[in-house]
Amino acid sequence: MTYLLPFVFALMISFVMTNLVRKFGFKYGIVSKPRARDVHKRAVPRIGGVAIFLSFLIVSLVSYLFFCKSLGFGSEQLFGVDLRLLGIWIGSTLITVSMLVDDIYGLKAWQKLLVQLLATVVMISCGLGIDTLSNPFGNTINLNSVYIPLITVKGIAYHFSLWSDLLTLIWMVGMMNVLNFVDGIDGLAAGNSVIAALTIFLLSLSAHVNQPQVALLSVILAGSAMGFLIWNFPPAKIFMGDSGSMFLGFMLGLLPLLSGGKLATAFLVLGFPIIDGLVVAGGRVFRGKNPFTTPDKTHLHHRFIAAGFSVRQALLSMYLIAILFAWVALRATTLSKLFAAICLVVLLVLIILILNKISKQRIEKTHA
Repeated sequence: MTYLLPFVFALMISFVMTNLVRKFGFKYGIVSKPRARDVHKRAVPRIGGVAIFLSFLIVSLVSYLFFCKSLGFGSEQLFGVDLRLLGIWIGSTLITVSMLVDDIYGLKAWQKLLVQLLATVVMISCGLGIDTLSNPFGNTINLNSVYIPLITVKGIAYHFSLWSDLLTLIWMVGMMNVLNFVDGIDGLAAGNSVIAALTIFLLSLSAHVNQPQVALLSVILAGSAMGFLIWNFPPAKIFMGDSGSMFLGFMLGLLPLLSGGKLATAFLVLGFPIIDGLVVAGGRVFRGKNPFTTPDKTHLHHRFIAAGFSVRQALLSMYLIAILFAWVALRATTLSKLFAAICLVVLLVLIILILNKISKQRIEKTHA
């Protein structure tokens, strides 16, 4: 299976569409105006996620229809299309279109959560989910021990698997919000998505995974995010908005599930944004604030900038952190991944403490 052409086409389509979407945003005033916590100082179009999504959808559809009919993940089909692939297309379309409405008109927090749950339910209904968990200390943990029958459609039985579906819902909603959390500095969410997608691509080609279909979707996603990143690299000429960050979170959450639900690997691949999101949310809860809707400057990129880093220096530093996590994900075995994850969490906490100390010293010097 050839991967270079889908990557290049996805990149080119995304690059061209991002410019078209950018012009559209300026023309109709769909822009983000600077706020107190923002890095940008001028109005910037905020609907770039449409270009990322359309690029992915077009290239994956063309790849399936004309070049790769074997792009499937199971035996079930609907309308002659692999059911799981159809679930990916429908779920990603639902989340992108809904969040585009949010980017333009604004949605309430509960409405966005409802859409995230609905998109995940669509995905689960098409056969995607976390069925097992690897246990480095013993046998694999089966999450399908409790079934609740629902309905049967065209010979396909649908049921609610208590632990599997519940964990899948938590994981997917969490991943969508994690990517949305880190989308606070030019190039960060897009760059991290490129790194994560390419890491999943390499993992899917490894001998112990051997999932060329997952590799293809991953490399298309990487190309789509890369084409947008060219316009989004600081100083950004366009933002992806919630339509982009939620779509990327949706895709990066489900791609590891296609290759056997390897959550330890997925955690390492996206370790930086996950930990950053948990630290920020935990800090808000500790201060008695809503962890999802309270604006502040406690993300890692804010800490880098407060410590005296430029936007580009902060961005490249976080790229290095993301690449370190990805390298460990590619190299580590099941047991060592657990140890590596703990070490990387400690490392990230140390970085936060060091940045806080530098920031405090800079403030003291300013007021001296």
